[in-house]
Amino acid sequence: MTPAQEVLLYNIALRQEELGREPTHMLYEKMLEHEDIVPLLERELLTYQLYDYGGPNAPKVVNLIVTLKGTRYCIIYGDEIHEMRKVNVMGIHKDRQK
Repeated sequence: MTPAQEVLLYNIALRQEELGREPTHMLYEKMLEHEDIVPLLERELLTYQLYDYGGPNAPKVVNLIVTLKGTRYCIIYGDEIHEMRKVNVMGIHKDRQK
């Protein structure tokens, strides 16, 4: 897994756990084109829930969800991934924390 994928998975996991299961929404078409998300879906570290309200022009929206396998990965490598993040858990950039 690339460092960018690790940080992405970790960030989504933090949104689910630290902030009370905040949803991570994305357009379905953008998710299928995202070079970091597709491999996470294939490896079953990430899954999604599709919201399709029908209609000819209605956008399809997904809620990204970290699977149990993805959560275990974040727990095992959390200390290493945390250092790669540009922001802390509260969303404050690390260079502004002084």
